[in-house]
Order: sequence, then C-alpha cells, then structure tokens
Amino acid sequence: MNAGIWRYHPKKQIFELYAEGGSNQWGVDFDDHGQAYFAACVIDHMWQGIQGARYTRQAGAPLNPFTYDQITNIADFNYEKRAYCGAMIYLGGQWPEKYRNTFFFGDIHMNTLRNERFVRNGSGSKSEKNGDFLVSKDAWYRGLSPQYGPDGSVFISDWYDRVPCHQQKEFTDRSNGRIYRISYGKTKPARVDLQEAASAELVACQLSPNDWSVRHARRILAERGPDKDVHVALKAILSNHPDETRKLRALWALHVTDGIDENVLLPQLSSKSEFLRAWAIQLACEDGNPSGATLAEFAEMAKDDPSPIVRRYLASAAGRLSQANRMGILKALAAHEEDAKDPNLPQLIWYAAEPLVANDYSAAKELLHASRISMLSRNIGRRLAEDGDAAGMATLIRELEKIASHEKAADVVAGMNLALKGKKNTQPPA
Repeated sequence: MNAGIWRYHPKKQIFELYAEGGSNQWGVDFDDHGQAYFAACVIDHMWQGIQGARYTRQAGAPLNPFTYDQITNIADFNYEKRAYCGAMIYLGGQWPEKYRNTFFFGDIHMNTLRNERFVRNGSGSKSEKNGDFLVSKDAWYRGLSPQYGPDGSVFISDWYDRVPCHQQKEFTDRSNGRIYRISYGKTKPARVDLQEAASAELVACQLSPNDWSVRHARRILAERGPDKDVHVALKAILSNHPDETRKLRALWALHVTDGIDENVLLPQLSSKSEFLRAWAIQLACEDGNPSGATLAEFAEMAKDDPSPIVRRYLASAAGRLSQANRMGILKALAAHEEDAKDPNLPQLIWYAAEPLVANDYSAAKELLHASRISMLSRNIGRRLAEDGDAAGMATLIRELEKIASHEKAADVVAGMNLALKGKKNTQPPA
C-alpha cells in the first residue's frame, strides 16, 4: 500500500486497504446514509470513498498494473492553493439544516474552513460549494480538524503557527495552539459518559439527531458484545422505523454486535430503500463468503435493480468474492448500457473482472459478449493482448468476428492497440 483509504477491525485484528490511490488523505467521514467522503492534499480536493475503488494518484502507479482507468475526484472546481486538512460531515443536530450532511475541511494556506454539499451524480455524488464557513483574518490561523461534540457544537483544533507546512519545521513554534468552539443559538455544555449508560439506553441513542451519540453508543455496544435484548430492540427499529437513516443505524449496530445473519439481510435486499439494499450487499460480503441464496439474489439484482447506487455496491462486492462467484454478477452489470458514462461503475466492474479476463479465456469471452459498456469492452481487449500471448490474441481475433456492433469491435481493437503500443516483437496469431 502506498496511497489510499484503509480500515482496521479491532476485534478480528484485520487490516485492509479499502480503496487505493489519491494523495494525502487527511480526513474521512460518513454522511447519514453511510457514504464516505475524503479531502486530499496537493491534488484535486474532493473524493467519494468507495469500497474497492482505485483513484487518480498524486504520484506513482496503481498497485495493479492492469487498472487502466482510475476513478476521479467529484468536484469540477479548485481553490487557490491545494493544502487541506481534516474532514467533518456535520451531523450534530444543533446547527441549521443547511449544514447537515455537508462537508467541512480546513484550507491551511488560506486560513479558511471550507464547506461543500453533495448532490447525486449517477452511482455516486458530485461536490458543490456551500459557501466558506469561516475565513480568518489572522494569518497564523491553521485550522486542522473540525469535530462536532455531544451538544452538537463544533470544536476546531488550530495549529496556530507562522508557517503553514511541516517541511518548514525549523520555523515551527510548538508553544502555540488553540481550540475553538462554534455553537448556534443558546446551548448548554453537555457532560456525557455513555460508558455509564445501560445497553437499552445505547440502543435508544441510535435515534439521536446527533451522530456523536449514535457513533459512540454503537462503538460501546460493539465492545460489550452480542446481547439478545439489544438485537431484539435494534431489529424493531430496522423493521418499524419510518426513517431510512434510522433503519441504517440499526443495521450497522446489528452488524458490529454480531446480530446479523441471512434472515436479517435477505429481506433488506428487497427493501424500498436503495441504501438499505446497498448496505445489505456490503455487509453480506464482509467475509467474502455469502451463501448461495444471497449470491443468487445478487445476480438478479445486478440484472434488474433500478438503482445505480445498488449496482455500485454490487460491483464493489464482486471484487471481494471468489472468482467463481463473481461471474454471474459481472455479466449482468456489464449489460447495463446506461452505466457506460457513470463516474464509477465501468471502473469498478473492470477491477472485479480483470482477474477473470486474465485467468480464464472462456470467462473473458462471456464478459466481452455481455458488455454494453465501452470502457469494459476496450479493457478486455487490452488485457487479453497485454502479454502478447498468442492464445489470448487468437481468442480476440475469433471473438471479433462474432461481434455484430462495429462500435464494440472498435473498442476491442482500440484496447489491443493500447496493449501492443511500442512492442515490436509480438507475433501475430495464425
């Protein structure tokens, strides 16, 4: 790993590269639907944290040389300089609604706390300016990390230094530092010790308007371990609460307290909420070994589910499955011509498909004929020609004759050209 977003399971002691690439990710946070976002330093600033993604990098090559197409940032604008730090999606419940679910991050050189909002863009999001929240006239202000607390107020750590960058360490003044508290309206400091709360109270916290309480209560429930009464109460929220964000919280809390099994997840795959369907997919694949019934449902969803977000989660999940179990999902996803210009789906499908294409010519042919996505068709042609292998090239030539679409055939040939560019000794197939 040389750039990316990682996660660590504190009980199972498993370290995992969640998504690859980017630059200095100095902060990641989640919105009310569990969508992750992060700000990067030096390169374009705003990114959506997607499981299995491979992002445009500041430097160096992807870990897999056959990545080909990387996922790009979600903002179509830049600020004056590129030095950002911290990440907060405000879910504190105290500030005005215009700030809820919006992203705050520090612009170190410009002495500013930036604020952006997310709007739907196919299977993901696009970031738009929501107005600079804080602009300091003090040239030494270096706000690094905004975090909301138990009363919904936001605390900002201010490095407070004459120099903005750590490379200038000989000028760094370590005697300075400030913490600011920003509140809205009349507030009272909240003294909270959730460790003292009964488990039933921690379950009730999952309905709080302040996600500070939600997250810490969920963590403590996880630390306490499985509890039958807790599971019953959480399942009641999952089944009966009208708000999908509260249902999601119950699902996540069930997951971390070992309260999820197929009887819980399978009904969620047919939920009216696209986010509940999506998260049921991800949680079913956490160990990479869902049941046959779940895999069959995935294949049907890959074919028929109307939500590009659900299809994105299926593509991410496919990359976590054994190669034998991912084929049906990938063929169905590849047939969605409407996803050809999506900002995430063509790449994610390819990342999961590449090992199949490389190792199984039969699977490569099936995917090629199923594909209605230009990038995928091109990459299959490129991968089969990449090694200059006579068998791979012969497979491509034979399959080209069977492709009725001139556009798809042109995509395959374009991929072959990319693979063979600069190679002078490749033998043509018979």
